[in-house]
Amino acid sequence: AQVGENSYTLSVIQDPVERKLLFLGTENGLFVSLDEGKSYTKWTSGYPASVSTMDMVIHPREHDLVIGTFGRAIYVLDDIRPLREMAKGGTQTLNKTVHLFTPPDAYSVETMGPEGVLFSGTGMFSGENRPLGALISYVINKPEEKKEEPKTSAKSKRGGKTPEPTPVKEEKKEDDKKVNSDSLTLEIFNASGEKIRTLKRKVPEDNGLNRMIWNLDEKGVRGPSRNKPHDNASELSGASVLAGTYKLRMTFGDQKDSTTINVKLDPRFPNDAANMQARYNRTKEIENLRSLISTATERLRESREIVTDFEKRMKEANRDDLKEAMDKTKAMKDTINKVFDYILGTEDKRQGITSTEYPAPSSFINTAMFYTNSSRDPLSARDNVVFKHAEEKTQGMLERVNKFYQIQWLAYRTMMEKVSLSPFKDYEPLNKN
Repeated sequence: AQVGENSYTLSVIQDPVERKLLFLGTENGLFVSLDEGKSYTKWTSGYPASVSTMDMVIHPREHDLVIGTFGRAIYVLDDIRPLREMAKGGTQTLNKTVHLFTPPDAYSVETMGPEGVLFSGTGMFSGENRPLGALISYVINKPEEKKEEPKTSAKSKRGGKTPEPTPVKEEKKEDDKKVNSDSLTLEIFNASGEKIRTLKRKVPEDNGLNRMIWNLDEKGVRGPSRNKPHDNASELSGASVLAGTYKLRMTFGDQKDSTTINVKLDPRFPNDAANMQARYNRTKEIENLRSLISTATERLRESREIVTDFEKRMKEANRDDLKEAMDKTKAMKDTINKVFDYILGTEDKRQGITSTEYPAPSSFINTAMFYTNSSRDPLSARDNVVFKHAEEKTQGMLERVNKFYQIQWLAYRTMMEKVSLSPFKDYEPLNKN
């Protein structure tokens, strides 16, 4: 039988859970029906638009559609349960402004690289695997942009010309719901109701069913830096979440929808919970160290901005009585940069591959974080050693910063508070004689 685009049917499968859901394989692609075959829609998302779809099977555990093609290998359509929901409840779900489907259980799994060639480059074919983390399916419909034409009223006078139409103002109704089509946000909350992660995504180009991935992580903390982060900088990734139930809330403009997701540990590691809890706690301790040093560099940046502002204003004033203050200001800027160098390492402005004589103290925090997140085994002696080093280096950096503010910065501040940089001038009276 011919279907749709003058294509011959090669395979067909009915969902064993929701009988209204049908998948039809043809000589020229895959078709999906949500109404038990009364109508079909061609499926082209992540699947070739024109390929011989020879055979299909629905995985009973993963609820995936596995497709065998002629000449294009095997494709897997992950998690068809959103399609089941639409087939059962009706296609009106596709018309909602925003809708979150109940996601499948997400597993925090241990992965290993394949045996054989480590870096195959383009010399070997590598198929695409299912992304790790939580698979979030949702429907989104961007509002249509309507061109509003001004309503007019016209009055005619007998025996005269018809006057120009007069625009009529239309009052806006308070219950009109507006949707900002520029923002799409997914917020994750733990069992205590605390928001642990915020994911902002670009609004998909196409309306309808879309997907995104949550990497099963919490919000992280920014590390120390000489530079101020951008105002629109994205939220950093932090510790991996523990097993439990989490709330998902998606916001599209002023429209919202919520659901829950279950996060589970790797079932191949039955004694994993205690190890993951210990490593989660250690990660939080390391994040606290990183946050302390990040706050220290934020204060140094603010102080450097103050110094730079003083320097600019004194140059503009161009007064001889400010020479000492100018010299102290230049010295203070050098001192702040040296404290930065101590924490972060000397800025190397050379090009190419370079190396430093010794690792910066802040790098010990990164090392401890790397070792903590590189295993699911119980915390080892090595893990404890690198964490102890990070604690010691953090204490040294904090002492250096605190000493700077208690002595050098206090003396500089005391001197500069006495410096007058008023923009006002004294003028002698003007006389014509």
